[in-house]
Amino acid sequence: MSVGKELHVVLLAGGVGTRLWPISRRSRPKQFQALFSERSLLQQTYDRVRPLTSPENIWVVTGIEFTDLVREQLPEVSADQILGEPEGKNTAPAAALAVARIARARPGAIVLVTPSDSFIRDDSAYQEYVSLAVEVAAAGHIVTMGIVPSRPDTGLGYIQRGERLERPTTWAYRVARFTEKPDAETAARYVADGGYYWNMGHFIFSAKKFMESCDKYLSEVATGVRKLASVPASNRELMAEVYRTFPSISLDYGIAEKETDMVVIPTALEWSDLGSWSAVKETYARHGGADADAEDHLEVNCSDCLVLPRSGRLVVTVGMEGCVVVDTPDAVLVIRDEASQEMRDALEQLEKKNKTEYL
Repeated sequence: MSVGKELHVVLLAGGVGTRLWPISRRSRPKQFQALFSERSLLQQTYDRVRPLTSPENIWVVTGIEFTDLVREQLPEVSADQILGEPEGKNTAPAAALAVARIARARPGAIVLVTPSDSFIRDDSAYQEYVSLAVEVAAAGHIVTMGIVPSRPDTGLGYIQRGERLERPTTWAYRVARFTEKPDAETAARYVADGGYYWNMGHFIFSAKKFMESCDKYLSEVATGVRKLASVPASNRELMAEVYRTFPSISLDYGIAEKETDMVVIPTALEWSDLGSWSAVKETYARHGGADADAEDHLEVNCSDCLVLPRSGRLVVTVGMEGCVVVDTPDAVLVIRDEASQEMRDALEQLEKKNKTEYL
């Protein structure tokens, strides 16, 4: 289902995914790991967007240390379109790095920017929503897609819809505001109200429109990425010199929350940002059962648990409830659902104890 040869797709494959330790490691973060199939999350994201465009129009932005891994996992993508950042500066500079190159050659091209480490159940439905978003973006708007919330989740960002658009479709709404990770009472009110959506972090726009917004709200980033767009991506010295000047800022904070022409398209997609082990467990429970490797796991009197044996050893759980157990060759994690957001604290303790070889 191609939406046209002019659609470019930018896969954001940076970040270290610390909250999914010990499967996600600094040397191989979660986007390069296979959780729900034999394909990694990055490969599944590529498979999802590939029907929308050609491989020549797909870009990947990742850490410079992961460019070879991206080439290995996505051999169809040209090496020139795998852009390695010398240091992580969050999603706004990452997106701008690729969009500046697209805008230099084809300023009118429509661009989809998507994370590469989330779960989406129905690829065909996703492609239909993107096709609709492309139509809205071609009319001059910056578009994001939202998920109708199923619960008051405090770990996600929310988008409040404003007035409905009349053209080019009535399926879209102007964005009234973004709210990042509200407290429990506020999240419950948002869900009850019905005019709020979870923020997927997917954006669709024309390359020209994005660079104009970058000029307005992140001028130092706009200037820097234009400078980088005129030289080969292999020029690491210049890349490092320019990147040092960039702020570390997300697309949401840097552009979306400031842009006055933001539009949201509500979706009914089954989606998870896989931002915690509890989110991974919920996804396993909905799609394929909670025990991924039953032959390596024996349980007695357990309920609501996810066990991932990845070491080849037998894992036995007895009398456990509401937890995740991850067994890898060099580390074992046992965590209660309600403690999922505390993973960073555990990894900080590993740092303090000089156990960095486990990170």
